[in-house]
Amino acid sequence: MRKILFLLVMLCSVVSGVHAEKLITSTLPAKNLVWIIADGMGPELMGFLMEGARSGAMRDYKKDVSAMEHLIRDGEQGLFFNNTQGTIVTDSAAAATQMATGRWSLPGYIGVDYQGNSAENLLELAKQKGKAIGVVSDAYVTDATPAGFTAHAQNRRDKTEIARQQLVLEPEVILGGGKKYFSGENNENLLAKAEQQGYQVVFDKKSLAKVHRGRVLGLFADKGMPMAVETHAYPKTPDLTEMTQKALELLAQDEDGFVLIVEAGKLDWAAHANDAGATLAELKLLDKVIASVRKFADKHPETLMYLNADHDTGLGAFVYQNLDNAGVARKTQQGEVLYKGDVFYGNSATYAKLEKQRRSLYLVEQEMKKLPAEKLTPAFVQKQLSRALGYPVDISEFENLTDVHGLFKQINEQYGFAWATQAHASSVLIGVAYGPGQEQFKGVYHNTEILPKLKNILNFNED
Repeated sequence: MRKILFLLVMLCSVVSGVHAEKLITSTLPAKNLVWIIADGMGPELMGFLMEGARSGAMRDYKKDVSAMEHLIRDGEQGLFFNNTQGTIVTDSAAAATQMATGRWSLPGYIGVDYQGNSAENLLELAKQKGKAIGVVSDAYVTDATPAGFTAHAQNRRDKTEIARQQLVLEPEVILGGGKKYFSGENNENLLAKAEQQGYQVVFDKKSLAKVHRGRVLGLFADKGMPMAVETHAYPKTPDLTEMTQKALELLAQDEDGFVLIVEAGKLDWAAHANDAGATLAELKLLDKVIASVRKFADKHPETLMYLNADHDTGLGAFVYQNLDNAGVARKTQQGEVLYKGDVFYGNSATYAKLEKQRRSLYLVEQEMKKLPAEKLTPAFVQKQLSRALGYPVDISEFENLTDVHGLFKQINEQYGFAWATQAHASSVLIGVAYGPGQEQFKGVYHNTEILPKLKNILNFNED
């Protein structure tokens, strides 16, 4: 019987090459895990990125599809639900807690179950098994998602307490925003304590690049790090790809392997703001992270990659539009093709337009809301919008310049991009696994079932 099985495996390797090799290695325990959590990324936002890459209209994707699509093609994917105990919709805190602990929780809870009991998380388990651990976030490291893997609190707003607990846990790598919570009120000496614990504490890209061994605590903003659409204005700040690459460089030095949690946190912010251009920029940055981690995983085949979201935010997608006379005239003047004389089905060139955006519309909106109505003249608004969007804006197309939020809603309408909400949604989510044990993520599951799958793949159940 063994001889027959051996011949079958050899035949598969001849016929399928790499695919047969993946089948064999996927049965082995994984040594490393890189878990990428794209905050707020529902299936529609995954499609938003992948379709844009396929269209050929976006920079960097002229000859290939997205790294995300490659990962889905070569890995294994399934659908999962994320509801909490007694609720249909979740928040980032409960979602992270349920994923990290395998226990049912409630919105706002960090690392505790729905009854308020502290629950052991994945990084604590990994540390017990002798593995190096790390957490990276382009929001702030004490925010709900990274906190769910590193702390225990009944209120996600207890960020100073979460910071203290993170240093008690002692991950080898902590990178992101949130300096305020390590140095503000009640935590005046926390950074000094971190240095006493052997952390190299850094605050900019140049200092991070100099770290090649040992522990690192990198805090690159007082609160959240810059939106991807605005990173051009922050040359001294590392982006999510650079932080992830540094984390992999340091954690890979541990002979026992590692577990790394990477959060693309600002995607959720852009979707909450219903900002299509900023959302696309965050998705493109996420795609670079996926490509970078995939490259590492291919060089280290004992590494499992897992990509998912904590919840859906915004429900944003392109839609067809029935235009009024003014809309028909505008689209016709722009050379757009209309169906039945007044229906606009979108155009892939919109992606190229979205890529020109240079500022977060949410931040622009907050600035403009503080101004008196008489300041919001057509010339002023046109100048601000043109700067933010990266192309000349014809202000005559907009109604009621004093309704700032309405202006940005009209911009989405011009793109043909619709958002259903500014809140979270209960959409079923997509999980993508690549590497040893990837087949365990086929089918439909709940986010409380993710940890048991990972424990099995990482051989954490041996005791």
